[in-house]
Amino acid sequence: MTDALLQVFLLVGVGLLVARLGWIDEVSTQSFSNLVLKVFLPALLFRTMATVDFNALSLLPIFNYLSLTMLTYALAFFWAQRSPRIVSDPSQRGPAVSLALASTFANSIIIGIPVVKLFYGPEGLVILLTVVTMHSLVLLTTSVLGYEMLAKNRSRRSRLMTARQLAQSALLHPVVVPIFLGVFVSFLQIELPVLLDSTLLSMGQVAVPCCLVLLGATVYHSRGQIEPRAVGPAVLLKLVIHPLIVYLGSRFIFQAEPLTIAVLTSLAAMPSGANPYLLAQRYNQGVSISATAVVATTAVAAFSLPYVLSLFPGPFS
Repeated sequence: MTDALLQVFLLVGVGLLVARLGWIDEVSTQSFSNLVLKVFLPALLFRTMATVDFNALSLLPIFNYLSLTMLTYALAFFWAQRSPRIVSDPSQRGPAVSLALASTFANSIIIGIPVVKLFYGPEGLVILLTVVTMHSLVLLTTSVLGYEMLAKNRSRRSRLMTARQLAQSALLHPVVVPIFLGVFVSFLQIELPVLLDSTLLSMGQVAVPCCLVLLGATVYHSRGQIEPRAVGPAVLLKLVIHPLIVYLGSRFIFQAEPLTIAVLTSLAAMPSGANPYLLAQRYNQGVSISATAVVATTAVAAFSLPYVLSLFPGPFS
């Protein structure tokens, strides 16, 4: 556990250092990110799901995590609506959607996958990836509907088309597609050729350190996008309330297996992903709030996430 934690810190530190030294600028970071997300990470995801026993897969973690996450989403939304720090103009409630999404949309790819793989191994990664298949679809579609319902002068047809386009993009995401393909290969019980398997293994091993280095570089380049009034609510909701609700619900309501509880709680304790910021930009609602949530929760998670991980030392059985 300690060695894995040190690896995370060192790799993120490398990203911060190379960005600070100017060896990788913001444009290069984005290009590098696209390469990792579209080439190396899909190799890891496909091989992980293709080599797992299909009969061992369960959909329960998806329902478990998303139902508790949507409860957190609702709490964050209704609280933000009544907070003048977030919604200063009662007629413009889009920022409440922005905060709710940023408070629940975990960085399951850049941080979640490498951290879960390092700490919980292949079994934990499989649990995470089953949740990832629906994570973006449910949260982003809910938020789009929220933005559209609050928007004025938009026809019902236009709103439905926007939601459909978002659902399609979520299902055809370069992270989701290889997961589904891997599950299909596992279902058919197809054994990967040795050469293909070893190639995918090599590519997947590159993905984990690259994701963490990218995280450090991204945090450095985004350091100027802080909105002070949103720091406290974003950090409290995303890094305290969200994982607490997921932990309590998984343990006492769903009575999940210890490894499932550990993975889902750790996922909820991840900082906000970038998609809430991108969606807020698209609707021009709560952009500074979303940007603040991404940067602030990522910085604070460097200290809070190790504590959460230390609560689940294993072994899991």
